[in-house]
Amino acid sequence: MASYVFMKLLESSARRYDVGINILSLGQTHKVKREIAEKYISASDRVLEIGCGTGTLAILCAEKGASVTAFDICSDMLDVARKKIQKNNLADRIQLKQMGAIEMDTAFDDETFDRIVGTLVFSELYCDEQKHVLRESCRILKHGGLIIIADETKPNSLVKQVLHLLVRVPLAIITYVLTQTSTKALSDMEGLLSDAGFEMIHWKRGCLDSFGLYVARKGWSNGTQRST
Repeated sequence: MASYVFMKLLESSARRYDVGINILSLGQTHKVKREIAEKYISASDRVLEIGCGTGTLAILCAEKGASVTAFDICSDMLDVARKKIQKNNLADRIQLKQMGAIEMDTAFDDETFDRIVGTLVFSELYCDEQKHVLRESCRILKHGGLIIIADETKPNSLVKQVLHLLVRVPLAIITYVLTQTSTKALSDMEGLLSDAGFEMIHWKRGCLDSFGLYVARKGWSNGTQRST
Protein backbone atom coordinates (compact mmCIF):
# COMPACT_ATOMS: atom_id res chain seq x y z
CA MET A 1 0.00 0.00 0.00
CA ALA A 2 2.43 2.65 1.18
CA SER A 3 5.30 1.14 -0.79
CA TYR A 4 4.23 2.42 -4.23
CA VAL A 5 3.39 5.87 -2.84
CA PHE A 6 6.87 6.27 -1.44
CA MET A 7 8.48 4.64 -4.46
CA LYS A 8 8.11 7.91 -6.37
CA LEU A 9 9.88 9.77 -3.57
CA LEU A 10 12.65 7.22 -3.42
CA GLU A 11 13.31 7.01 -7.15
CA SER A 12 15.52 10.11 -6.93
CA SER A 13 17.67 8.18 -4.44
CA ALA A 14 17.70 4.79 -6.11
CA ARG A 15 20.50 3.46 -3.93
CA ARG A 16 18.23 3.73 -0.87
CA TYR A 17 15.23 2.27 -2.70
CA ASP A 18 15.45 -1.32 -1.43
CA VAL A 19 15.76 -0.40 2.24
CA GLY A 20 13.11 2.31 2.06
CA ILE A 21 10.59 0.20 0.18
CA ASN A 22 10.94 -2.71 2.57
CA ILE A 23 10.45 -0.49 5.62
CA LEU A 24 7.50 1.39 4.16
CA SER A 25 5.75 -1.80 3.05
CA LEU A 26 6.16 -3.27 6.54
CA GLY A 27 8.43 -5.93 5.16
CA GLN A 28 5.90 -7.20 2.61
CA THR A 29 7.90 -6.40 -0.52
CA HIS A 30 11.09 -8.20 0.46
CA LYS A 31 9.13 -11.13 1.88
CA VAL A 32 6.97 -11.65 -1.19
CA LYS A 33 9.94 -11.44 -3.60
CA ARG A 34 11.65 -14.24 -1.71
CA GLU A 35 8.42 -16.23 -1.74
CA ILE A 36 8.05 -15.82 -5.50
CA ALA A 37 11.61 -16.97 -6.18
CA GLU A 38 11.51 -19.88 -3.75
CA LYS A 39 8.08 -21.27 -4.67
CA TYR A 40 7.60 -20.50 -8.33
CA ILE A 41 11.00 -20.27 -10.06
CA SER A 42 13.18 -23.20 -11.14
CA ALA A 43 16.55 -23.52 -12.85
CA SER A 44 15.09 -24.30 -16.28
CA ASP A 45 12.80 -21.26 -16.40
CA ARG A 46 13.02 -18.27 -18.69
CA VAL A 47 11.70 -15.41 -16.56
CA LEU A 48 10.50 -11.92 -17.50
CA GLU A 49 10.26 -9.30 -14.76
CA ILE A 50 8.02 -6.30 -15.43
CA GLY A 51 9.26 -3.16 -13.67
CA CYS A 52 12.36 -4.66 -12.08
CA GLY A 53 13.42 -1.59 -10.08
CA THR A 54 16.87 -2.17 -8.60
CA GLY A 55 16.91 -5.85 -9.60
CA THR A 56 16.25 -7.60 -6.29
CA LEU A 57 13.73 -10.12 -7.62
CA ALA A 58 15.66 -10.64 -10.86
CA ILE A 59 18.71 -11.57 -8.79
CA LEU A 60 16.72 -13.95 -6.60
CA CYS A 61 15.34 -15.68 -9.69
CA ALA A 62 18.78 -15.91 -11.31
CA GLU A 63 20.20 -17.39 -8.11
CA LYS A 64 17.72 -20.23 -8.58
CA GLY A 65 19.35 -20.86 -11.95
CA ALA A 66 16.73 -19.15 -14.13
CA SER A 67 17.52 -17.05 -17.19
CA VAL A 68 16.03 -13.60 -16.53
CA THR A 69 15.03 -10.68 -18.73
CA ALA A 70 14.11 -7.67 -16.61
CA PHE A 71 12.99 -4.21 -17.65
CA ASP A 72 12.20 -0.87 -16.07
CA ILE A 73 11.52 2.61 -17.43
CA CYS A 74 13.77 4.33 -14.86
CA SER A 75 17.45 4.53 -15.88
CA ASP A 76 18.60 5.28 -12.31
CA MET A 77 16.99 2.08 -11.06
CA LEU A 78 18.62 0.08 -13.84
CA ASP A 79 22.03 1.57 -13.01
CA VAL A 80 21.69 0.30 -9.44
CA ALA A 81 20.37 -3.06 -10.67
CA ARG A 82 23.32 -3.45 -13.03
CA LYS A 83 25.82 -2.90 -10.20
CA LYS A 84 24.01 -5.35 -7.93
CA ILE A 85 23.95 -7.95 -10.70
CA GLN A 86 27.69 -7.54 -11.35
CA LYS A 87 28.41 -7.76 -7.62
CA ASN A 88 26.54 -11.07 -7.49
CA ASN A 89 28.29 -12.38 -10.64
CA LEU A 90 24.98 -12.90 -12.43
CA ALA A 91 25.50 -10.82 -15.58
CA ASP A 92 25.38 -14.00 -17.68
CA ARG A 93 21.90 -14.85 -16.34
CA ILE A 94 20.18 -11.44 -16.31
CA GLN A 95 19.49 -9.17 -19.26
CA LEU A 96 18.31 -5.63 -18.46
CA LYS A 97 16.21 -3.45 -20.75
CA GLN A 98 15.06 0.15 -20.37
CA MET A 99 11.45 0.26 -21.54
CA GLY A 100 7.90 0.71 -20.32
CA ALA A 101 5.38 -2.07 -19.79
CA ILE A 102 3.17 -0.91 -22.64
CA GLU A 103 6.06 -1.59 -25.06
CA MET A 104 5.80 -5.34 -24.49
CA ASP A 105 3.79 -5.75 -27.70
CA THR A 106 6.85 -5.06 -29.85
CA ALA A 107 9.65 -6.17 -27.52
CA PHE A 108 9.01 -9.92 -27.16
CA ASP A 109 8.00 -12.84 -29.38
CA ASP A 110 5.09 -15.20 -28.75
CA GLU A 111 5.53 -17.94 -26.12
CA THR A 112 9.01 -16.86 -25.06
CA PHE A 113 8.85 -17.11 -21.24
CA ASP A 114 7.99 -19.74 -18.63
CA ARG A 115 7.32 -17.19 -15.88
CA ILE A 116 6.37 -13.51 -15.80
CA VAL A 117 6.72 -11.68 -12.48
CA GLY A 118 5.85 -8.18 -11.33
CA THR A 119 5.79 -6.49 -7.94
CA LEU A 120 4.22 -3.08 -7.29
CA VAL A 121 3.82 -2.45 -11.02
CA PHE A 122 0.15 -2.81 -11.91
CA SER A 123 -0.96 -0.23 -9.35
CA GLU A 124 1.04 2.30 -11.39
CA LEU A 125 -0.91 1.58 -14.56
CA TYR A 126 -4.27 2.82 -15.79
CA CYS A 127 -6.95 0.17 -16.29
CA ASP A 128 -6.47 0.01 -20.07
CA GLU A 129 -2.73 -0.32 -19.58
CA GLN A 130 -3.24 -3.15 -17.07
CA LYS A 131 -5.40 -5.01 -19.60
CA HIS A 132 -2.86 -4.44 -22.36
CA VAL A 133 0.06 -5.69 -20.26
CA LEU A 134 -1.86 -8.79 -19.14
CA ARG A 135 -2.89 -9.63 -22.71
CA GLU A 136 0.71 -9.26 -23.85
CA SER A 137 1.87 -11.36 -20.90
CA CYS A 138 -0.50 -14.14 -21.98
CA ARG A 139 0.82 -13.91 -25.54
CA ILE A 140 4.50 -14.15 -24.62
CA LEU A 141 4.09 -16.84 -21.95
CA LYS A 142 4.53 -20.45 -23.00
CA HIS A 143 1.54 -22.76 -22.71
CA GLY A 144 1.19 -23.66 -19.03
CA GLY A 145 3.42 -20.78 -17.95
CA LEU A 146 2.74 -18.73 -14.83
CA ILE A 147 2.27 -15.04 -14.19
CA ILE A 148 2.99 -14.00 -10.59
CA ILE A 149 1.90 -10.54 -9.44
CA ALA A 150 2.32 -8.90 -6.02
CA ASP A 151 0.77 -5.48 -5.56
CA GLU A 152 -1.35 -3.04 -3.61
CA THR A 153 -4.96 -4.22 -3.30
CA LYS A 154 -8.25 -2.74 -2.16
CA PRO A 155 -9.59 -4.37 1.04
CA ASN A 156 -13.05 -5.95 0.84
CA SER A 157 -14.39 -5.29 4.35
CA LEU A 158 -15.63 -1.82 5.35
CA VAL A 159 -13.46 -1.67 8.47
CA LYS A 160 -10.30 -2.52 6.56
CA GLN A 161 -11.23 -0.08 3.79
CA VAL A 162 -11.52 2.73 6.33
CA LEU A 163 -8.17 1.88 7.93
CA HIS A 164 -6.66 1.59 4.47
CA LEU A 165 -7.94 5.03 3.43
CA LEU A 166 -6.77 6.68 6.64
CA VAL A 167 -3.21 5.73 5.75
CA ARG A 168 -3.38 5.86 1.96
CA VAL A 169 -5.18 9.13 1.20
CA PRO A 170 -2.71 11.55 2.79
CA LEU A 171 0.22 9.66 1.28
CA ALA A 172 -1.43 9.69 -2.16
CA ILE A 173 -1.93 13.48 -1.90
CA ILE A 174 1.72 14.03 -0.97
CA THR A 175 2.82 11.83 -3.86
CA TYR A 176 0.65 13.69 -6.36
CA VAL A 177 1.93 17.09 -5.21
CA LEU A 178 5.54 15.96 -5.56
CA THR A 179 5.30 13.85 -8.73
CA GLN A 180 2.01 14.74 -10.48
CA THR A 181 1.25 11.02 -10.61
CA SER A 182 -1.30 8.89 -8.82
CA THR A 183 -1.87 5.23 -8.09
CA LYS A 184 -4.94 3.10 -7.56
CA ALA A 185 -5.11 -0.07 -5.50
CA LEU A 186 -6.12 -3.14 -7.49
CA SER A 187 -9.74 -4.09 -6.86
CA ASP A 188 -10.31 -7.04 -9.23
CA MET A 189 -7.01 -8.59 -10.21
CA GLU A 190 -8.67 -11.98 -10.45
CA GLY A 191 -11.12 -10.67 -13.04
CA LEU A 192 -8.42 -8.92 -15.05
CA LEU A 193 -6.33 -12.08 -15.17
CA SER A 194 -9.31 -14.18 -16.21
CA ASP A 195 -10.27 -11.74 -18.98
CA ALA A 196 -6.70 -11.85 -20.31
CA GLY A 197 -6.82 -15.64 -20.67
CA PHE A 198 -5.33 -16.80 -17.38
CA GLU A 199 -6.67 -19.23 -14.80
CA MET A 200 -6.14 -18.34 -11.15
CA ILE A 201 -4.43 -21.10 -9.20
CA HIS A 202 -3.48 -19.29 -5.99
CA TRP A 203 -3.94 -15.96 -4.30
CA LYS A 204 -3.65 -14.47 -0.84
CA ARG A 205 -3.73 -11.11 0.88
CA GLY A 206 -2.02 -9.62 3.91
CA CYS A 207 -1.37 -6.32 5.69
CA LEU A 208 -5.07 -5.46 6.26
CA ASP A 209 -5.83 -7.07 2.88
CA SER A 210 -3.98 -4.18 1.23
CA PHE A 211 -1.20 -6.28 -0.30
CA GLY A 212 -1.92 -9.28 -2.51
CA LEU A 213 -0.06 -12.10 -4.25
CA TYR A 214 -1.68 -13.58 -7.38
CA VAL A 215 -0.53 -16.63 -9.31
CA ALA A 216 -2.26 -17.58 -12.57
CA ARG A 217 -1.59 -20.06 -15.35
CA LYS A 218 -1.90 -19.81 -19.10
CA GLY A 219 -3.81 -22.58 -20.76
CA TRP A 220 -4.15 -25.53 -18.42
CA SER A 221 -7.21 -26.29 -16.29
CA ASN A 222 -6.62 -26.76 -12.57
CA GLY A 223 -8.48 -26.15 -9.35
CA THR A 224 -8.25 -22.80 -7.59
CA GLN A 225 -6.70 -22.44 -4.17
CA ARG A 226 -7.21 -19.44 -1.94
CA SER A 227 -5.24 -18.53 1.16
CA THR A 228 -6.34 -15.96 3.74
